[in-house]
Amino acid sequence: MRIQFVIGNMSDYHIPRYRALVQLAARRGFKISLVEMFEHTNFYGYPQSNRTAFLKDVPSEMVTVFKDTAEGGKNWFLVIARLSKIMRATRPDFVITYGYHTSYSIYLCVIRTLMRRFKLVYMSDSKADDGERHRLKEAMKRVIVSRFDGALVAGEKHRRYAKSLGIPMHRSRIGFDVIDVSYFQETAKRALARADKERRRFGLPPQYVLCVSRFVERKNVALVVEAFARSTLPDENIFLVLVGQGPLEQTIREKIDSLGLSERVLILTEVLNTDMPVLYALADFIVLASAFDQWGLCVNEAMACGRPAIVSDTCGCANELVHDGVNGLIVRPGDVAQLTEKMKQLGTDRPLRERLARGAEATIGNWTPEFFAESVLALANDVGSAG
Repeated sequence: MRIQFVIGNMSDYHIPRYRALVQLAARRGFKISLVEMFEHTNFYGYPQSNRTAFLKDVPSEMVTVFKDTAEGGKNWFLVIARLSKIMRATRPDFVITYGYHTSYSIYLCVIRTLMRRFKLVYMSDSKADDGERHRLKEAMKRVIVSRFDGALVAGEKHRRYAKSLGIPMHRSRIGFDVIDVSYFQETAKRALARADKERRRFGLPPQYVLCVSRFVERKNVALVVEAFARSTLPDENIFLVLVGQGPLEQTIREKIDSLGLSERVLILTEVLNTDMPVLYALADFIVLASAFDQWGLCVNEAMACGRPAIVSDTCGCANELVHDGVNGLIVRPGDVAQLTEKMKQLGTDRPLRERLARGAEATIGNWTPEFFAESVLALANDVGSAG
Protein backbone atom coordinates (compact mmCIF):
# COMPACT_ATOMS: atom_id res chain seq x y z
CA MET A 1 0.00 0.00 0.00
CA ARG A 2 1.23 3.48 -0.91
CA ILE A 3 0.60 6.04 1.85
CA GLN A 4 0.93 9.77 1.34
CA PHE A 5 1.25 12.22 4.24
CA VAL A 6 0.08 15.74 3.26
CA ILE A 7 0.78 18.71 5.52
CA GLY A 8 0.84 22.48 5.14
CA ASN A 9 4.28 22.82 6.71
CA MET A 10 6.51 20.24 8.42
CA SER A 11 6.87 21.93 11.82
CA ASP A 12 8.57 20.53 14.92
CA TYR A 13 5.51 18.76 16.31
CA HIS A 14 4.90 16.78 13.13
CA ILE A 15 8.48 15.59 12.59
CA PRO A 16 8.65 12.86 15.30
CA ARG A 17 5.19 11.62 14.31
CA TYR A 18 6.24 11.29 10.67
CA ARG A 19 9.54 9.63 11.52
CA ALA A 20 7.74 7.02 13.62
CA LEU A 21 5.25 6.41 10.80
CA VAL A 22 8.03 5.88 8.27
CA GLN A 23 9.84 3.41 10.54
CA LEU A 24 6.73 1.37 11.33
CA ALA A 25 5.53 1.43 7.72
CA ALA A 26 8.87 0.06 6.54
CA ARG A 27 8.55 -2.88 8.93
CA ARG A 28 4.97 -3.54 7.78
CA GLY A 29 5.72 -3.30 4.05
CA PHE A 30 4.02 0.05 3.37
CA LYS A 31 5.52 2.72 1.12
CA ILE A 32 5.46 6.29 2.47
CA SER A 33 5.85 9.69 0.82
CA LEU A 34 5.53 13.21 2.20
CA VAL A 35 3.93 16.21 0.51
CA GLU A 36 4.69 19.49 2.26
CA MET A 37 2.62 22.24 0.70
CA PHE A 38 4.56 25.30 1.88
CA GLU A 39 8.15 25.80 2.99
CA HIS A 40 7.19 28.32 5.69
CA THR A 41 4.41 28.83 8.23
CA ASN A 42 3.10 31.94 9.97
CA PHE A 43 1.41 29.94 12.73
CA TYR A 44 4.40 29.66 15.07
CA GLY A 45 6.09 32.80 16.33
CA TYR A 46 9.32 31.02 17.18
CA PRO A 47 11.88 29.16 15.01
CA GLN A 48 11.17 25.52 14.14
CA SER A 49 14.55 24.26 15.30
CA ASN A 50 14.15 20.62 14.25
CA ARG A 51 13.23 21.32 10.64
CA THR A 52 16.79 21.90 9.39
CA ALA A 53 18.01 18.58 10.78
CA PHE A 54 14.95 16.80 9.37
CA LEU A 55 15.55 18.14 5.86
CA LYS A 56 19.16 16.92 5.92
CA ASP A 57 17.99 13.36 6.46
CA VAL A 58 14.41 13.04 5.28
CA PRO A 59 13.40 9.46 6.11
CA SER A 60 11.40 8.93 2.91
CA GLU A 61 10.41 10.49 -0.40
CA MET A 62 9.46 14.15 0.12
CA VAL A 63 8.38 17.09 -2.01
CA THR A 64 7.81 20.70 -0.96
CA VAL A 65 5.24 22.06 -3.39
CA PHE A 66 5.75 25.81 -2.91
CA LYS A 67 9.26 26.80 -1.87
CA ASP A 68 9.95 30.20 -0.28
CA THR A 69 6.22 30.52 0.37
CA ALA A 70 4.19 30.64 3.58
CA GLU A 71 0.87 28.86 4.02
CA GLY A 72 -1.91 30.69 2.19
CA GLY A 73 0.52 32.37 -0.16
CA LYS A 74 -0.78 30.80 -3.37
CA ASN A 75 -4.17 31.00 -5.09
CA TRP A 76 -6.54 28.04 -5.03
CA PHE A 77 -6.23 27.21 -8.74
CA LEU A 78 -2.45 26.81 -8.55
CA VAL A 79 -2.65 24.71 -5.37
CA ILE A 80 -5.20 22.29 -6.79
CA ALA A 81 -3.30 22.04 -10.08
CA ARG A 82 -0.04 21.14 -8.31
CA LEU A 83 -1.78 18.65 -6.02
CA SER A 84 -3.54 16.99 -8.94
CA LYS A 85 -0.24 16.57 -10.75
CA ILE A 86 1.39 15.01 -7.69
CA MET A 87 -1.51 12.61 -7.14
CA ARG A 88 -1.43 11.45 -10.74
CA ALA A 89 2.33 10.91 -10.56
CA THR A 90 2.49 9.14 -7.19
CA ARG A 91 -0.84 7.23 -7.35
CA PRO A 92 -1.26 6.77 -3.58
CA ASP A 93 -3.71 4.24 -2.15
CA PHE A 94 -4.19 6.11 1.13
CA VAL A 95 -3.76 9.83 1.87
CA ILE A 96 -3.69 11.32 5.35
CA THR A 97 -3.94 15.10 5.51
CA TYR A 98 -3.93 17.77 8.18
CA GLY A 99 -7.46 18.97 8.99
CA TYR A 100 -10.72 18.85 7.08
CA HIS A 101 -10.84 22.65 6.80
CA THR A 102 -7.41 23.45 5.34
CA SER A 103 -7.48 24.55 1.71
CA TYR A 104 -5.30 21.69 0.50
CA SER A 105 -7.46 19.12 2.35
CA ILE A 106 -10.59 20.47 0.67
CA TYR A 107 -8.82 20.33 -2.69
CA LEU A 108 -7.82 16.74 -1.96
CA CYS A 109 -11.51 15.97 -1.50
CA VAL A 110 -12.18 17.38 -4.96
CA ILE A 111 -9.28 15.47 -6.50
CA ARG A 112 -10.35 12.26 -4.77
CA THR A 113 -13.89 12.64 -6.11
CA LEU A 114 -12.59 13.10 -9.65
CA MET A 115 -9.89 10.42 -9.55
CA ARG A 116 -11.49 7.79 -7.29
CA ARG A 117 -8.04 6.32 -6.73
CA PHE A 118 -7.30 6.77 -3.04
CA LYS A 119 -8.79 6.71 0.43
CA LEU A 120 -8.66 10.02 2.28
CA VAL A 121 -8.35 10.52 6.05
CA TYR A 122 -7.90 13.74 8.00
CA MET A 123 -6.03 14.53 11.24
CA SER A 124 -7.74 16.83 13.74
CA ASP A 125 -8.16 17.67 17.42
CA SER A 126 -11.44 19.58 17.05
CA LYS A 127 -14.21 18.78 19.54
CA ALA A 128 -17.77 19.93 20.17
CA ASP A 129 -17.05 22.48 22.93
CA ASP A 130 -14.34 24.45 21.13
CA GLY A 131 -16.16 27.75 21.51
CA GLU A 132 -19.56 28.64 20.11
CA ARG A 133 -20.86 26.38 17.33
CA HIS A 134 -23.12 27.75 14.58
CA ARG A 135 -25.71 25.52 12.93
CA LEU A 136 -25.00 26.64 9.37
CA LYS A 137 -21.25 26.30 9.77
CA GLU A 138 -21.62 22.83 11.28
CA ALA A 139 -23.85 21.82 8.36
CA MET A 140 -21.17 22.98 5.93
CA LYS A 141 -18.56 20.99 7.85
CA ARG A 142 -20.68 17.85 7.55
CA VAL A 143 -20.82 18.28 3.77
CA ILE A 144 -17.01 18.51 3.63
CA VAL A 145 -16.30 15.74 6.15
CA SER A 146 -18.65 13.38 4.33
CA ARG A 147 -16.05 13.28 1.56
CA PHE A 148 -13.46 11.72 3.89
CA ASP A 149 -13.12 8.03 4.64
CA GLY A 150 -11.90 8.37 8.22
CA ALA A 151 -10.25 10.52 10.87
CA LEU A 152 -7.25 10.39 13.18
CA VAL A 153 -8.17 12.43 16.24
CA ALA A 154 -6.88 13.36 19.69
CA GLY A 155 -9.24 11.58 22.09
CA GLU A 156 -12.66 10.04 22.65
CA LYS A 157 -14.49 13.38 22.81
CA HIS A 158 -12.86 14.21 19.47
CA ARG A 159 -14.08 10.90 18.04
CA ARG A 160 -17.61 11.77 19.12
CA TYR A 161 -17.36 15.12 17.38
CA ALA A 162 -16.05 13.45 14.22
CA LYS A 163 -19.05 11.11 14.40
CA SER A 164 -21.40 14.12 14.59
CA LEU A 165 -19.81 15.33 11.35
CA GLY A 166 -20.30 12.00 9.61
CA ILE A 167 -17.29 9.80 10.40
CA PRO A 168 -18.43 6.44 11.85
CA MET A 169 -16.71 5.45 15.09
CA HIS A 170 -15.14 2.40 13.43
CA ARG A 171 -13.38 4.72 10.98
CA SER A 172 -11.77 6.99 13.54
CA ARG A 173 -8.72 6.38 15.72
CA ILE A 174 -7.06 8.17 18.63
CA GLY A 175 -3.38 9.12 18.48
CA PHE A 176 -3.01 12.48 16.77
CA ASP A 177 -1.79 14.69 19.64
CA VAL A 178 1.44 13.03 20.70
CA ILE A 179 4.98 14.30 21.24
CA ASP A 180 8.51 12.90 21.21
CA VAL A 181 8.27 11.59 24.77
CA SER A 182 11.77 10.11 24.82
CA TYR A 183 13.39 13.41 23.84
CA PHE A 184 11.56 15.32 26.56
CA GLN A 185 12.33 12.67 29.18
CA GLU A 186 16.03 12.46 28.38
CA THR A 187 16.51 16.23 28.08
CA ALA A 188 14.66 16.79 31.36
CA LYS A 189 16.94 14.35 33.15
CA ARG A 190 20.02 16.16 31.87
CA ALA A 191 18.56 19.50 32.95
CA LEU A 192 17.93 18.25 36.48
CA ALA A 193 21.49 16.98 36.72
CA ARG A 194 22.78 20.52 36.04
CA ALA A 195 19.87 22.48 37.48
CA ASP A 196 21.85 25.45 38.77
CA LYS A 197 23.52 26.02 35.41
CA GLU A 198 20.22 25.80 33.55
CA ARG A 199 18.52 28.21 35.96
CA ARG A 200 21.24 30.75 35.30
CA ARG A 201 21.00 30.23 31.52
CA PHE A 202 17.31 31.14 31.44
CA GLY A 203 17.23 33.41 34.50
CA LEU A 204 14.84 31.06 36.27
CA PRO A 205 13.87 31.42 39.94
CA PRO A 206 14.57 28.64 42.49
CA GLN A 207 10.92 27.52 42.57
CA TYR A 208 8.12 28.32 40.13
CA VAL A 209 4.81 27.43 38.51
CA LEU A 210 4.85 27.32 34.70
CA CYS A 211 2.22 28.47 32.21
CA VAL A 212 2.92 27.88 28.51
CA SER A 213 0.25 29.61 26.42
CA ARG A 214 -0.23 32.06 23.62
CA PHE A 215 -1.28 35.46 24.92
CA VAL A 216 -4.78 35.42 23.46
CA GLU A 217 -8.18 35.79 25.13
CA ARG A 218 -9.26 32.16 25.25
CA LYS A 219 -6.03 31.01 26.92
CA ASN A 220 -6.98 32.87 30.15
CA VAL A 221 -3.39 33.78 31.01
CA ALA A 222 -4.58 36.87 32.93
CA LEU A 223 -6.78 34.56 35.00
CA VAL A 224 -3.73 32.45 35.87
CA VAL A 225 -1.92 35.61 37.02
CA GLU A 226 -4.90 36.60 39.18
CA ALA A 227 -5.19 33.13 40.74
CA PHE A 228 -1.46 33.15 41.44
CA ALA A 229 -1.81 36.55 43.14
CA ARG A 230 -4.70 35.30 45.30
CA SER A 231 -2.84 32.17 46.40
CA THR A 232 -0.16 32.21 49.07
CA LEU A 233 2.48 31.14 46.56
CA PRO A 234 4.08 34.59 46.06
CA ASP A 235 4.49 34.85 49.85
CA GLU A 236 6.16 31.42 49.85
CA ASN A 237 8.81 32.76 47.44
CA ILE A 238 7.31 30.68 44.63
CA PHE A 239 7.30 32.42 41.23
CA LEU A 240 5.11 32.25 38.15
CA VAL A 241 6.87 31.81 34.78
CA LEU A 242 4.88 32.60 31.63
CA VAL A 243 6.14 31.33 28.28
CA GLY A 244 4.36 32.77 25.27
CA GLN A 245 3.64 35.70 23.03
CA GLY A 246 0.61 37.30 21.48
CA PRO A 247 -1.59 40.39 21.24
CA LEU A 248 -2.45 40.46 24.96
CA GLU A 249 1.15 40.64 26.17
CA GLN A 250 0.92 44.28 27.21
CA THR A 251 -2.42 43.69 28.95
CA ILE A 252 -0.91 40.80 30.90
CA ARG A 253 2.11 42.86 31.87
CA GLU A 254 -0.17 45.64 33.13
CA LYS A 255 -2.15 43.06 35.12
CA ILE A 256 1.05 41.79 36.73
CA ASP A 257 2.09 45.33 37.69
CA SER A 258 -1.35 46.23 39.07
CA LEU A 259 -1.26 43.18 41.34
CA GLY A 260 2.20 44.05 42.62
CA LEU A 261 3.71 40.88 41.13
CA SER A 262 6.48 42.33 38.99
CA GLU A 263 9.07 40.72 41.28
CA ARG A 264 7.30 37.35 41.27
CA VAL A 265 6.35 36.82 37.61
CA LEU A 266 8.79 36.18 34.76
CA ILE A 267 7.74 36.34 31.09
CA LEU A 268 9.76 34.52 28.42
CA THR A 269 8.55 35.32 24.91
CA GLU A 270 10.98 33.24 22.84
CA VAL A 271 12.04 29.75 23.88
CA LEU A 272 12.95 27.09 21.33
CA ASN A 273 10.88 23.94 21.53
CA THR A 274 14.12 22.00 21.99
CA ASP A 275 14.79 23.99 25.18
CA MET A 276 11.34 23.59 26.68
CA PRO A 277 12.17 20.36 28.58
CA VAL A 278 14.51 22.43 30.76
CA LEU A 279 11.72 24.78 31.79
CA TYR A 280 9.32 21.92 32.49
CA ALA A 281 11.85 19.88 34.45
CA LEU A 282 12.73 22.73 36.81
CA ALA A 283 9.10 23.75 37.44
CA ASP A 284 6.88 22.43 40.22
CA PHE A 285 3.85 22.00 37.94
CA ILE A 286 2.16 23.68 34.97
CA VAL A 287 -1.20 25.39 34.51
CA LEU A 288 -3.37 25.42 31.37
CA ALA A 289 -6.54 27.35 32.28
CA SER A 290 -7.97 27.95 28.79
CA ALA A 291 -11.62 28.77 28.26
CA PHE A 292 -11.28 25.97 25.71
CA ASP A 293 -8.40 24.22 24.01
CA GLN A 294 -8.47 21.57 21.29
CA TRP A 295 -5.89 19.60 23.29
CA GLY A 296 -2.90 21.24 25.04
CA LEU A 297 0.39 19.68 23.92
CA CYS A 298 2.25 21.60 26.63
CA VAL A 299 0.61 19.17 29.06
CA ASN A 300 2.06 16.17 27.19
CA GLU A 301 5.46 17.85 27.36
CA ALA A 302 5.23 18.60 31.07
CA MET A 303 4.14 15.05 31.87
CA ALA A 304 7.03 13.64 29.84
CA CYS A 305 9.31 15.76 32.03
CA GLY A 306 7.73 14.33 35.18
CA ARG A 307 5.54 17.31 36.04
CA PRO A 308 1.79 17.28 36.81
CA ALA A 309 -0.65 19.81 35.38
CA ILE A 310 -3.71 21.79 36.39
CA VAL A 311 -6.03 22.02 33.37
CA SER A 312 -9.51 23.34 32.75
CA ASP A 313 -12.08 20.69 31.86
CA THR A 314 -12.69 22.21 28.40
CA CYS A 315 -9.11 21.43 27.38
CA GLY A 316 -9.04 18.43 25.07
CA CYS A 317 -6.49 16.61 27.22
CA ALA A 318 -8.73 16.81 30.32
CA ASN A 319 -10.18 13.38 31.20
CA GLU A 320 -8.31 11.94 28.22
CA LEU A 321 -4.68 12.40 29.22
CA VAL A 322 -5.09 14.24 32.53
CA HIS A 323 -7.19 12.48 35.17
CA ASP A 324 -8.16 14.42 38.26
CA GLY A 325 -6.26 13.31 41.36
CA VAL A 326 -4.35 10.64 39.40
CA ASN A 327 -1.79 12.58 37.36
CA GLY A 328 -3.03 16.15 37.64
CA LEU A 329 -5.94 18.35 38.69
CA ILE A 330 -8.93 19.52 36.64
CA VAL A 331 -10.76 22.81 37.22
CA ARG A 332 -13.75 24.65 35.78
CA PRO A 333 -12.78 27.21 33.13
CA GLY A 334 -13.00 30.79 34.32
CA ASP A 335 -13.40 29.85 38.00
CA VAL A 336 -10.64 31.92 39.58
CA ALA A 337 -11.51 30.80 43.11
CA GLN A 338 -11.15 27.10 42.26
CA LEU A 339 -7.98 27.71 40.26
CA THR A 340 -6.54 29.67 43.20
CA GLU A 341 -7.34 26.81 45.57
CA LYS A 342 -5.77 24.15 43.32
CA MET A 343 -2.64 26.21 42.62
CA LYS A 344 -2.18 26.77 46.36
CA GLN A 345 -2.80 23.09 47.10
CA LEU A 346 -0.37 21.78 44.52
CA GLY A 347 2.21 24.47 45.21
CA THR A 348 2.39 23.82 48.96
CA ASP A 349 1.81 20.05 49.13
CA ARG A 350 5.01 18.38 47.95
CA PRO A 351 3.84 14.77 48.59
CA LEU A 352 0.80 15.46 46.40
CA ARG A 353 2.99 16.88 43.63
CA GLU A 354 5.27 13.86 43.75
CA ARG A 355 2.36 11.41 43.65
CA LEU A 356 0.74 13.16 40.69
CA ALA A 357 4.14 13.41 38.96
CA ARG A 358 4.54 9.63 39.18
CA GLY A 359 1.09 9.25 37.66
CA ALA A 360 1.99 11.67 34.88
CA GLU A 361 5.15 9.76 33.97
CA ALA A 362 3.23 6.46 33.94
CA THR A 363 0.49 7.86 31.70
CA ILE A 364 2.54 9.69 29.10
CA GLY A 365 4.41 6.54 28.10
CA ASN A 366 1.35 5.54 26.05
CA TRP A 367 1.14 8.83 24.09
CA THR A 368 4.14 8.50 21.81
CA PRO A 369 4.88 8.95 18.09
CA GLU A 370 4.76 5.16 17.85
CA PHE A 371 1.12 5.32 19.02
CA PHE A 372 0.45 7.83 16.24
CA ALA A 373 2.08 5.52 13.67
CA GLU A 374 0.13 2.46 14.81
CA SER A 375 -3.13 4.42 14.58
CA VAL A 376 -2.40 5.69 11.06
CA LEU A 377 -1.64 2.21 9.75
CA ALA A 378 -4.68 0.78 11.51
CA LEU A 379 -6.81 3.40 9.77
CA ALA A 380 -5.18 2.57 6.44
CA ASN A 381 -6.19 -1.05 6.93
CA ASP A 382 -9.68 -0.15 8.19
CA VAL A 383 -10.68 2.13 5.34
CA GLY A 384 -8.81 0.09 2.77
CA SER A 385 -10.70 -3.09 3.66
CA ALA A 386 -13.99 -1.17 3.52
CA GLY A 387 -13.66 -1.07 -0.27
